[in-house]
Amino acid sequence: MKKMNGVVIPMITPMNADGTVDEKSLVRFCEFLMKTDVDCLYPNGTNGESLYLSKEERQKIAEIIVKTVGHKLPVFIQCGAMTTEETISHVQHAQKIGADGVGVMSPAFFPMDESSLYEYYKDIVSSVSGDFPVYIYNIPGCTTSDVKPELLARLMEEFPNVVGIKYSCPDLMRIEDYLTKPERTPDVLIGCDSLFLQCLMTGGVGTVTGPGAIFHERFTRLYKQYQNGDFEGAKETQKEIVTDDRRMASIPGIPGLKALLKMRGIIEDDTCRKPLRKLTEEEYKVLEGIFDDYKKEENL
Repeated sequence: MKKMNGVVIPMITPMNADGTVDEKSLVRFCEFLMKTDVDCLYPNGTNGESLYLSKEERQKIAEIIVKTVGHKLPVFIQCGAMTTEETISHVQHAQKIGADGVGVMSPAFFPMDESSLYEYYKDIVSSVSGDFPVYIYNIPGCTTSDVKPELLARLMEEFPNVVGIKYSCPDLMRIEDYLTKPERTPDVLIGCDSLFLQCLMTGGVGTVTGPGAIFHERFTRLYKQYQNGDFEGAKETQKEIVTDDRRMASIPGIPGLKALLKMRGIIEDDTCRKPLRKLTEEEYKVLEGIFDDYKKEENL
């Protein structure tokens, strides 16, 4: 069973100027990431604009990525959708095409209590065969529903292939609670760049980072420093990550990632699926300054 750990890249979905999926840039993005030291790919999630994509688009994207990567990197497909039925279709499709596992976000907008969340995840996990690994994706700020430690522990107790959780909130106390509640320790990844090192030191296994696709040298260096016991070096690298995280705080997230990937020559166009927009000229200038500084620091 492969797992998500280290530096996990939640892949954006490249698009043409007319808003259709740019399959050529998607292949090139995969090939670029395969040449880096990142540890895992995670398409069709938040940064992939998944809820703006049709079921057919999402499954085509998954097929292209799995085929292009060819198991040279673990690929975990984010499968959460607005209905249980569609989520199950994505999970079963991911298993069929040879993905290494899946992440599953709860449906957005309508708040779900613990009983509803349990039934949702039970139905999803029960729909796959064997030990196909499933990660819960908890992003309550977007879904309005929170997978609490007690629910994760219950799911892990009942389903051996529920192996961990991606938690996208800057709350280290919650990370600690996830790690101490269940009898079987989950793989916990944080979706907050500024807490990558802190998550590792608490007992987590990695980060799911959009900027890690562009600034991969910095993120993979931190992970190696931590693994090698170079904690002082890791702290310095974390400070660099935090500095740029703050500099990008006013920039819309997904358009900003696409603009940076275009600057790095990886995708052709930085168009997002409407109603997301391209950046303003001033916002571009902020990112250009960040990227220029990064290239100098990393001797690129």
